[in-house]
Amino acid sequence: MAEGNINVGEYGEVIEKKKDMVTVRLARKEACAKCGACANGATGKEMLINAKNLCDATVGDTVCVVLDNADFIKATLIMYGLPFCAFLIGVFSGFFLGKAIAENFAEVIGFALGIILVMLVYLWIKSMEPHWKKGNYIPKAVSKK
Repeated sequence: MAEGNINVGEYGEVIEKKKDMVTVRLARKEACAKCGACANGATGKEMLINAKNLCDATVGDTVCVVLDNADFIKATLIMYGLPFCAFLIGVFSGFFLGKAIAENFAEVIGFALGIILVMLVYLWIKSMEPHWKKGNYIPKAVSKK
């Protein structure tokens, strides 16, 4: 792969191996604490990540886990960009719709529609999660330490 195409990896311990996947225990970084998108087993200062086992790691090995830069940016846009756009669309369209229906409540209608659209987008993202987990959005264990 071209240099700069991969994020700098995080090192963690393999605690479970299933077929071509490993579960890796990583130290939780401050940025991860704020996001939480992939921290499906986060407890305190640790989190568990399921990663594709590209380095034939076994339980007890220390591995480097990476996510391609392009895939990281796409995942970030999906998780944060789409809901933000939905919120803006909801607020503005709800505001103008509210002006036509009940002028005194235009802001409230806009805000409510924005929140509703954000919830709908998050439900859609959640429903698409199995599809995305099959693709490039899954972390990869690329080397053993």
